[in-house]
Amino acid sequence: MNTKPTSTEWLILTPYLLVFSYIALIWHRLPTVIVSHYNLTGQPDGWMPKEKALLVMAGLGLFIYLLLRFLPKLNFGGTVQTAVFQRMRFVMSLLTTVAIGSLFYMATQSEELHSSQGAMLALISLGIAAVGNYMSILKPNWLIGIRTPWTLQNDRVWTRTHRLGGRLMVAGGMLGALLAVLVPAPYTVGAVVAVFLIVTLVPIIYSYVYFRQEKISQLMR
Repeated sequence: MNTKPTSTEWLILTPYLLVFSYIALIWHRLPTVIVSHYNLTGQPDGWMPKEKALLVMAGLGLFIYLLLRFLPKLNFGGTVQTAVFQRMRFVMSLLTTVAIGSLFYMATQSEELHSSQGAMLALISLGIAAVGNYMSILKPNWLIGIRTPWTLQNDRVWTRTHRLGGRLMVAGGMLGALLAVLVPAPYTVGAVVAVFLIVTLVPIIYSYVYFRQEKISQLMR
């Protein structure tokens, strides 16, 4: 995959440029110490100086960007579909910057904390649904997708698992967005996280079950 700057690369970078420009604009409104973590009931349980928070978030954003940009060079097998991978990278940049921007936005909205959390979770959920649209068309590879020992050993298991996983991500993302808006505090975060856990665990379990079925089917032939 070509890693030289292109129009696509600048498009992927744009959300990062926008979110850190936004943080610069609201910097004077931020308290000296901001909330850095929330528990499953949506209550703050971690704090750090805003300068440290900015450094940590900038480092996280840079790490994710560089990891996804150069990871294809380490591909050990399979084929990375360039167009699909670039679209997924763009969605991931949006998800990352939404999380970063929301952290600093909520620091200025302490009186509207629940509605701010709901909006953030809704946007992230919609991003998960967007990623799900691409899961069902991913070809077997070692970089992206539902990479379990069973999907990587069998192309049929990979295909079936990613079809299921993609549908679950779309449905779960849409459901998560609704729950983020409709479920009252203090249950909002827990409800959305529960949906994400189901969406994550079901395809993993399914890949094992289907792999075992394939093995048994082969032995019976």
